Amino acid sequence: MKINKNYQLEYEAFLKFIHGQPISFHTYFILFLKSMLGLVEMMIRYIPGGVGYKLRYWYYKLILKKMGKNVLIEAGVFLNGTRNISLGDYVWIDGGCRIDAMLGEISIGKRVHVAPYSIIAAREPIIIEDYVGIASHVRIYSNSEVPLEGKRMSGPMIPEEHKAYYSKRIILEKDSFVGTGSVLLPGAYLGEGAVVGANSIVSKKINAYNIVVGPSARVIGKRKKVNVPEL
Repeated sequence: MKINKNYQLEYEAFLKFIHGQPISFHTYFILFLKSMLGLVEMMIRYIPGGVGYKLRYWYYKLILKKMGKNVLIEAGVFLNGTRNISLGDYVWIDGGCRIDAMLGEISIGKRVHVAPYSIIAAREPIIIEDYVGIASHVRIYSNSEVPLEGKRMSGPMIPEEHKAYYSKRIILEKDSFVGTGSVLLPGAYLGEGAVVGANSIVSKKINAYNIVVGPSARVIGKRKKVNVPEL
């Protein structure tokens, strides 16, 4: 797995930690210095109103891989792995959302809304194109534990070679929509304009403008093509 060089030190230190190996003072010191930036982020994370929006915009503009214009990052949002996160113009990340990109890139196009308390977590890339809507409490994971080869499914606190997991890129094409409480798993691919109904599970390709529901993403209809002008 290729790790962004900005997080190589953290990744290697964590691997030593779970193997019970000593971590050098030099590594601790560098991580301490890097954590000071986190204190700044913590201070501005919960500032309400227009002042909070503006402070978060200018702070994240300095540290994200890409930051478009007129982006709104609501109070209480956690962005982890900022050098792997790209936000397009007029994106709104709503309150309580968490975007984890330490191990993989997350790219969000223009005019996208991620509603409250959603989670987007990448190991393989997650690509969200323009005009996508993500409702509240949605979960998007490009990595998941799977029953495989007698390995463990107990999460991050075991060595990589002992883990049974499956990772695959996730793509949400232009104008697609994900309903509240839905889960997108590795390999999910929403074609242009596709609609995922509330509380559904998707781990496969959904064709353009199809409407799907349920744990098996069953097709129940077809949405009309978007015919309004680009912004």
